[in-house]
Amino acid sequence: MGSTPVETSLIIIIIITTLSVCCRWFGKCWYIHDLLKYEFDVEFDIPVTYPATAPEVAIPELDGKTAKMYRGGKICLTDHFKPLWARNVPKFGLAHLMALGLGPWLAVEIPDLIAKGLIEHKEQQTS
Repeated sequence: MGSTPVETSLIIIIIITTLSVCCRWFGKCWYIHDLLKYEFDVEFDIPVTYPATAPEVAIPELDGKTAKMYRGGKICLTDHFKPLWARNVPKFGLAHLMALGLGPWLAVEIPDLIAKGLIEHKEQQTS
């Protein structure tokens, strides 16, 4: 049942990394469409009222490309995810934010943005 030394080290590294930048978390997210992997930088701040309030996820490079986004590249989670979060406080955590908030948003918005020609795969951009 205990964690291995590698798992413990990884958790410590993540905690130290996030504490050094306060409450800002960042990383990569991706979506596979027509067997092409689209990768984006993703970031979010842990609000002072967490876990009562869900963090707002931002994908800065998609800022202004879709109506389902706020200034600064923050994705719109208000209608679908925020009520789900509110019903499940304090059981929900950051993994739920990614899986039930960011995941469905990417599944709806990225194919639409590709179809409209607003984003291209990196290999297509260079050729």
